[in-house]
Formats: sequence, structure tokens, C-alpha cells
Amino acid sequence: MTQPRFYSLPRIAIATLFLLSLSRLGHASAQPLPPDEAFKFKVSLKNPTTLVAEIIPAKRHYLYKDKTRIALRNASGVSIRQLTLPVGEQKNDPYFGLTEVYKAPVRIEITLDRAPTVKALTVQATYQGCNEQIGLCYPPIEKAVEVKLTR
Repeated sequence: MTQPRFYSLPRIAIATLFLLSLSRLGHASAQPLPPDEAFKFKVSLKNPTTLVAEIIPAKRHYLYKDKTRIALRNASGVSIRQLTLPVGEQKNDPYFGLTEVYKAPVRIEITLDRAPTVKALTVQATYQGCNEQIGLCYPPIEKAVEVKLTR
């Protein structure tokens, strides 16, 4: 004897609900990325007096503009003449209120005043951001990158 079709519908519905609940459970238990994966940092030489620092937030992460700092270390004979940061987007942040954030890669131009004899320096960056998906904010992150300069 064949089973009527409407008897199988509740089982399909239960199976679908079970699979949906598993996918939501996986989403809710998402693990935060390590800081180096959440916010990648790199520095390149654009020309002898300009560096470009880039901070790349991972998907569903954002970076606070006002918590982003750049300094030079091991740089006798070199100073920062100008830092140029792009405009971010306004966000009503649960921790800091209305603030400017970056959700896309941030390119910071660093114009230098330097003596021609300086051959290397260290770019020190401090920045802070959050994982928007799980509501986690990272403590301030500090990174240093050594840069070889050209004439």
C-alpha cells in the first residue's frame, strides 16, 4: 500500500526547519578572526618622499578613523610632513556613538621630510576596529613595518 503524499510533507518541513536551525547555529557560533587576519597592514614606497600605508579590514569588519595613528621609528633625519587619510562613512557605533569608519581598504599617504642619507625607517601603526557580524571590538592593534628608502 502506498503512503499518501500529504504524510511526507510534515517530515520534509521538519527536516527543512532542522537544517535551517543548524545553519543559524553555525552563524551564531562564528569565531572572531585573529587580529592579523581581521586587519591586514602593509607599507609600500610610492617615491623617495612618499609612503603608502594600507589597512585592509576583512569582510564584515570596520576600522575606526579616529583610532588610526601612524608614526615613524628608527628614523633620525626623517619626519612626517603630512598624512592623508580618505573620508570614511558615518556610523552610529554602540561604543563610541557617531563616528567615522572604514569598511573598505584604507590607503594612507605619508609625505616625508627626509635627509637624502637616510636609507631605512620603521612605520609604526596603531589602529582599532570591530567585527560587525558578531559585535566584537578588538583592542588597539600595533604593527611595525621596516621600509627601505630609495634616493
